[in-house]
Amino acid sequence: MKIQTAGFFSLLAVLGAMTAISSCSKTDYVAGLWQGNPEHIVSIPSASDATSTITIDFAPRSDKKGQGQVDLNAVIEVQQAVVGSLVDMQSPYQANITATASISGYYAPEKGEDDDFILSFDASSLKVNVDPSGVVFVNDAVSNMERPVLDSLTTATADQWRVILTKVMREEFYKFSRIEDVEVHHNDMMSMEIDNHDKVFRRIAQN
Repeated sequence: MKIQTAGFFSLLAVLGAMTAISSCSKTDYVAGLWQGNPEHIVSIPSASDATSTITIDFAPRSDKKGQGQVDLNAVIEVQQAVVGSLVDMQSPYQANITATASISGYYAPEKGEDDDFILSFDASSLKVNVDPSGVVFVNDAVSNMERPVLDSLTTATADQWRVILTKVMREEFYKFSRIEDVEVHHNDMMSMEIDNHDKVFRRIAQN
């Protein structure tokens, strides 16, 4: 009788473990670091061209089934054509700006769905960085300016674009608040619909 009882409880333990594994696996398929393709950002009037490459990191939580932490990161490339005076010049020039942005939050499957997710972001975690070393001017006259003047222009340009991109990337990131029809193909490619647009991401790291 003891043997049968022990066997019964062992069976319950196995079934319980299988249920827990099954429950977790329904959403754990998104776990990992995924990188999207470079995409144009059209909502920046002051840019002649702008692109962003976004990565998504889904990290499941062991204490909450189906939920986890999500981090979005972006590398932004901007080209700004400037026509008009530059210090004492009237020559047009181009500024190329490289920036990074990030935001964090949590994700959970939408109720009753395994392929639709709700992402809740912490607004205070939004960070946009424009390093002056990532600002490059395309104009010989600018490049040959005296160092203090060039440094001042570089810093002013970086500060200006930090303000612009903070607003832009907040809007871009919040488009991910609801992602639909998430599918993983061949374990290394993930497709989804974001803001009524189909997107594809490639896995670059496992969690």
